[in-house]
Amino acid sequence: MKLLADGLYFVTSGLLIPCIAALLVLLAHSFLTVGRYWGSARREQPAINKLVEQLRHWDVKANSVIDTEKLPSRLQSAIADILSARSEAAAGFTLSEFEVLVDKELSRLSHFAKLGPVLGLMGTLIPMGPALQGLANGDIAQLANQMQVAFTTTVVGLLIGAVGFVLYQQRRRTVSRELSVLELLAALRFEAVADE
Repeated sequence: MKLLADGLYFVTSGLLIPCIAALLVLLAHSFLTVGRYWGSARREQPAINKLVEQLRHWDVKANSVIDTEKLPSRLQSAIADILSARSEAAAGFTLSEFEVLVDKELSRLSHFAKLGPVLGLMGTLIPMGPALQGLANGDIAQLANQMQVAFTTTVVGLLIGAVGFVLYQQRRRTVSRELSVLELLAALRFEAVADE
């Protein structure tokens, strides 16, 4: 039994360095993601607002042009596909493909929210064994060192999770709005076709 316990302890102790490395990579990636999404949101939101205003006054029969210049490329592509669709089914397929595309983006943000706390918890629990061993041996320095690692990884993991959660919520709202705009565009386009 002691051999199995020692083997398990050896394996889990070896996971601490990869866990800390993964936390550092995720932390750097989450900060880069915040900057990227913050910058894109500042550009894209006014463009989407302008698109909504255009659609309110859009005349399909007059072939009025929709300005898609400052919109994200995924939205530009979906708009072009809907406008060139020959049937409602083709437009519906474009909407479904758009949902799959943005779901992939949202799942990456969801991974931040989930993996950060998981790795933080692993980084908390792994050093607790050596910390307790140091306490049993009366080695306060070892206890303090291991507890510092444990608390630091917890905080970093929770920070990554918080960033991922906030970004996920923000992007989900943006994507929902983009999808509703595309649904409105498809409805207006094929409503005009049905009136002819």
